Amino acid sequence: MVASLLVIVSAVASARTVQYVEEVWEEVPRVDISHTGTVRYGQELLRTDTEPGEPVNFLIVGTDSGTDVADTAAAAQASGVATSGKSLADVIMLLRLDPNAKSAWVLSIPRDLWAEIPGAQDHKINSAFYIGGASLLVETITSMFDVEINHYVQMDFAGFQQVVDSLGGVPVWFPHPVRDPKSHLNITEPGCHVLGGEQALQYVRSRRYTELIDGRWRITGGDDFSRIARQQDFLVLALDRAISRGARNPTTIAGMIEAGAAFVTIDQDLTLGELVSLAQDFSDFNPENLQRQRLEVYTLFWPDGRYKGEAALRQANEPILGVFRGTADSLSPSEVSLTVAGFNEFNRADASTSLAGEGFEVVGTLSSPALPETVVLHGPDDAEAAMTVARYLEPVPYVVSDADVDGVVLVLGADYGGVLFAFQEPMSVIRDQVRARGIPPILPDPAAGLSPAATGNAAQAGGPQVLGAMLSGGAHVLAAVLSGGSAVEGADSVAAQSTETDAEPVTILGRPPEGESCG
Repeated sequence: MVASLLVIVSAVASARTVQYVEEVWEEVPRVDISHTGTVRYGQELLRTDTEPGEPVNFLIVGTDSGTDVADTAAAAQASGVATSGKSLADVIMLLRLDPNAKSAWVLSIPRDLWAEIPGAQDHKINSAFYIGGASLLVETITSMFDVEINHYVQMDFAGFQQVVDSLGGVPVWFPHPVRDPKSHLNITEPGCHVLGGEQALQYVRSRRYTELIDGRWRITGGDDFSRIARQQDFLVLALDRAISRGARNPTTIAGMIEAGAAFVTIDQDLTLGELVSLAQDFSDFNPENLQRQRLEVYTLFWPDGRYKGEAALRQANEPILGVFRGTADSLSPSEVSLTVAGFNEFNRADASTSLAGEGFEVVGTLSSPALPETVVLHGPDDAEAAMTVARYLEPVPYVVSDADVDGVVLVLGADYGGVLFAFQEPMSVIRDQVRARGIPPILPDPAAGLSPAATGNAAQAGGPQVLGAMLSGGAHVLAAVLSGGSAVEGADSVAAQSTETDAEPVTILGRPPEGESCG
């Protein structure tokens, strides 16, 4: 469903197809997202009056057209609420597009998530659509997660199949034969298979994903979470396919749009102009940069031991929900001032000019002794500013707090690879990467003109216990660690969890292994 929307978004970027798209657009069914009780976001369930360049949240819903409705119908009758919907929400995803950062996130919400449904009894979140239609589902998600939703897009299974078929199918690599009697998925041979619409639907809906491994059939995807992972990775495969088939070529666009439009329902205020604007902003978006997330949950059971559903872990989900609330990245470049230091004059000039071009305030530059690796130093109150600088650097640098530093000082090392002008990683990813870098073996010493000083490689000397103490103990713990051989006495803390420096490669289910091709 998200793949279908992104295909259409990328397609409408061509001016030569606008007239045709306008004609198709007029025929797309609309749904009026109106109140069912709770007042949110300026008296409206959807805040659709976003400005150009402002991040936009879409609620994407795939409906099952009546499958497995009986249980929820009984729940709706018991609650005394009139049922205006006719099917369950089988797939629920939030899609956030940030044109300025050129970033996109998708968050899958498990359909069995236990939710407080306004005006009805608590039940699985997918039943909100059956009980009260699109409006109640929007209101449930908005109130439950405190996330503002700007637009609503709904597609049924027939539409999903039509879009996949319009792409000539989507290639998927299977390392083993696969079957699922319930969804009717049946892949008899390992290797590359181009899934048509019907097979693709069986693949993404499978909840008893069973593989033939070493002569035995083993359930390797028997829950909603493996299904979510499969759905999200299928988005990437479908977007790859759309691009390879000419999703930005006017001669192939018309069929894609026409295939999906007949089966899509959108909110009353989503305009073609807004999609065109988003399409232009994301015209060169790499599908692998789609940040795929899911809620962290735990399982609920009824008193007699029967499965009840899933419940969201509040604290664990705050970082990703912060992205969709627009609070995860608390500082913009325009709010950050820094000094750029380094041995290489060309690199200093390049970093200063490039960062200023991204909106940072570069207050000065300094010549400093050579360092092997880049370090962002910051004062005790400037951690967020330092992380914002780190987000724009290639590769991700070390980030170190030092009591002798006023503000933020970027000290360029020999590994400096430039400033990222687009597609910066989400801040949550940057934090993880900074932690993964561990303790830098050499730190610039602010008290000695940023001269390099060995840290004694505390990460290796002390092991996990030292790292844990540093993360929780603050200044005096790190000072004690460094006192055995470090010349950096003012260092306050280093964000570190391991000494691994290599980022994990992007893993996409359905991609062929190295040396193989598919599609």
